[in-house]
Amino acid sequence: MTLLRKTVVALALLALAAPANAQDRATVTGVVTDAGTMGPLAGAQVQIEGTNFGQLANAEGRFVIANIPPGTHTLRAVYIGFGPVAHEFTVAAGETAEVNFELSTSALALDGIVVTATGQQRKRELGNAVGDIDAAGIREVAPINNLSDLLQGRSAGVQILNSAGTSGVGSRIRIRGSSSISLSNEPLVYVDGIRVDNRMSGLGAGGQESSRLDDFNPEDIESIEIVKGPSAATLYGTEAANGVIRITTRRGLPGATRWNVWTEGGIIEEPNTYPLNFAGLDAGSERYGRSCRLNEVAQGLCNQTSIESYQVLHDPDLTPIDDGNRTQYGLSVTGGSERINYYIAGELETEVGPYSLPDPDREDLEARGVPITSEVERPNQLRRKNLRVNLNSQVADRVTLALQMSYLDSHFAYMGNDNNSFGFLPSAFFGGSNPDRAWGFQRPAQLFGRTFYQDTNRMTAGGTVTWDPMEWLEVRGTAGVDYYNRGDVSFFARDIGVPGDSNRGRKDTDYINQWQYTFDASSTASFDLTESITSRSTVGVQYFENQFKGTTAWGIDIVNGGSSIGLAAETFSSEFHTFEKTAGLFIDQQFGLNDRLFVTGAIRADDNSAFGQDFDLIYYPKAGLSWIASEEEFFPEIPFVDQLRFRGAWGKSGLQPGSDDAIRTLAATAITTPADETGSGVSIGSIGNSLLEPERSSEIEVGFDAEIAGGRAGLEFTYYDKRTDGALITVPLAPSLGASASRWVNIGEVQNKGYEATLTAGLVEVTDFSWDITLSGSINQNELLSLGEGTEPIGSQTRFVPGFPLGGQWDRPILGWNDGDGNSILTPDELMIGDTIEYIGPGQPENQLTIISNFRILESVNVYGMLDYRGNYVAYNNTERFRCRFRLCQALIDPATPIDEQARAVASSRSCWR
Repeated sequence: MTLLRKTVVALALLALAAPANAQDRATVTGVVTDAGTMGPLAGAQVQIEGTNFGQLANAEGRFVIANIPPGTHTLRAVYIGFGPVAHEFTVAAGETAEVNFELSTSALALDGIVVTATGQQRKRELGNAVGDIDAAGIREVAPINNLSDLLQGRSAGVQILNSAGTSGVGSRIRIRGSSSISLSNEPLVYVDGIRVDNRMSGLGAGGQESSRLDDFNPEDIESIEIVKGPSAATLYGTEAANGVIRITTRRGLPGATRWNVWTEGGIIEEPNTYPLNFAGLDAGSERYGRSCRLNEVAQGLCNQTSIESYQVLHDPDLTPIDDGNRTQYGLSVTGGSERINYYIAGELETEVGPYSLPDPDREDLEARGVPITSEVERPNQLRRKNLRVNLNSQVADRVTLALQMSYLDSHFAYMGNDNNSFGFLPSAFFGGSNPDRAWGFQRPAQLFGRTFYQDTNRMTAGGTVTWDPMEWLEVRGTAGVDYYNRGDVSFFARDIGVPGDSNRGRKDTDYINQWQYTFDASSTASFDLTESITSRSTVGVQYFENQFKGTTAWGIDIVNGGSSIGLAAETFSSEFHTFEKTAGLFIDQQFGLNDRLFVTGAIRADDNSAFGQDFDLIYYPKAGLSWIASEEEFFPEIPFVDQLRFRGAWGKSGLQPGSDDAIRTLAATAITTPADETGSGVSIGSIGNSLLEPERSSEIEVGFDAEIAGGRAGLEFTYYDKRTDGALITVPLAPSLGASASRWVNIGEVQNKGYEATLTAGLVEVTDFSWDITLSGSINQNELLSLGEGTEPIGSQTRFVPGFPLGGQWDRPILGWNDGDGNSILTPDELMIGDTIEYIGPGQPENQLTIISNFRILESVNVYGMLDYRGNYVAYNNTERFRCRFRLCQALIDPATPIDEQARAVASSRSCWR
């Protein structure tokens, strides 16, 4: 039967196919164990090759696959971190065959199963690199507090960028650098096939933001797969250009009910040493008595009789730094039968940051009548309640159903910090040089008396149906929703002692609801065209919808003792509602030759509500090649190399514009009529762009995978070159249009290229002791190729300039200095600074190196460590620059300061970026 005919027959029988009579079927059962320890491998995946018949091993390693066709089959068992094993067996109708497996550890595991947009595939079939993270294994040896911890340093080319260091604050993710100037560079995230929100959020607290990614409990996660670029993410369509993270949560295993209880507790310390605030003293001068700096000394205006230094954060009587704590309690239950199994888990997590209200400030607030709430007493808190229910059922002989639901209830209290005059760190950094002048902008009473918090309720629910109407045909459907409501609140109690209107009492609120819907359906036909050639054909459709709406309100002049905006004398409010819809269709075709050469071609077509009305469908093609060269008879033997695979892939993907960027909008405005009456009118807000299209990224990657020394070591190497065309840039419009001053246009070009490598090795494996090590690293070179004709570079210190990395750091350089009078004091006239700004270095790390080591002793004791290094980038110390502007830094005061540090301080005080 030809490929075309089989496909037509499959589509015609989708609604009519029924399972064969049970008497015409057979069963296979067995046990999967670790060849080294002979212990069961719970969760090992066992499948009959060339079919969709499979099962997971239960807690005892046992599996049962029923209703298989009689005859001779090849049964394969795979498990993360182990090499696959295949056995041939024969079974007659109505009988049961027993097949057992012993799996040995393998560093490469080419036959491991990964989840792709077309369903499950063996790793050997893919032309692109996929980052695999064994979450269950990592949790056994490493302290994991959130999902960001699971990702940190686990995959080459994936960087986790922490936004701050306080409890509950989130992280940003970059995969193979940044590709967009104006849009998000975050990857897509799927949990059990449902697309979920992973944006950062906060409310005017100087960079203290939470991440929706960390809403998911790492205890519930089984594995994570990272699709790193457009060459692999093509079939995920628009919005997938930054890569895709697929998270698979834990499933129940057949067998007796198993209860698992865990708890965690610890102390959170603040170990940092903070810069001292300096002052030069002149006991004989009235004018310069407390401000005798080196510049004044060089000019003969004063003579330093002493130097005074102090940092309030180091003062045990006044510092708000105080040990915090962390507790965690969890319970899970799993079990079930061969037909239905379950995983149910709940967890309560509490974290209190290492900051508390000092006693003098408590007395200040009590005297003002300000209530000392929990958030005032300990301003950095995190409380999370997580619940997950996963059910898997064999609802019919050829139909399986998987249902997942997770629920989160969280309270995140935080304080202003970082780039914020209402943060206690800035107030300490710009304070005085003795306890009488301890604080700069505000005292802790005013800083902690302002409460910030975010309350979130989130539910993610969905289901996947898999139907095998024929042995060679699989139909899948996934649908689900990711919903959350979030409230962000900032509140100044009245008469708290802060400057401005806020001292009259002020409250700001954002209340937001988001719905993200996923529908994904596909059908895969897998069969042998000849004895040596296999075919795998997939057709799929996807639909995604994102609804984001909420209200923003604030009130000023709140009555004493009140905390509601309704009690404010002046109130303001606004609302917003945005939506985005994407519909896509894809076709994927793969051919295999002798199970060692695989060629893949695919194309996807997308339409999106954010595209301009005059822009039609966009098409994303891809191609891939995977060749296990070491399995060819003609391939020469290479010492110590057991397996060698070469791979390559090319593909395209995109990023959608903002939901309103393409459309013309109207703005309400007050008008005065000819009769001198006030009325409402409208004017053009944004002029829009009817031809606006997504940013398009294309990528080619090539690499190889090698298994070495009998499976004891594995090496993966990848080179990639990604180019983004049509990057969105705002271009100015003529004022005569009477509309917005600019609009979005697809004119930018960006390139990322680099290398990724991972070496995994079992260095020692003896009785009761083993030592495993993983080395991974990457180099990424980012360049802005073009901003479009006539577009000027964007930014000042952090700039976007063609020929340089996105967000590169620029400055007027220090050309040199000349201490002409030899007094070891550098004055402004002795410093030479360039007239124009120059490129200093990239703003994001280009180099990454991670070393992970684990010692296992007596099967139950693990000594685990990770070193995560990032280099070749520039991070400005703007804190010290501003401290020098405030004339508090040591380099402007202390004559013992090295001359080069004086040069930097003098340059900063002269309003240079450096």
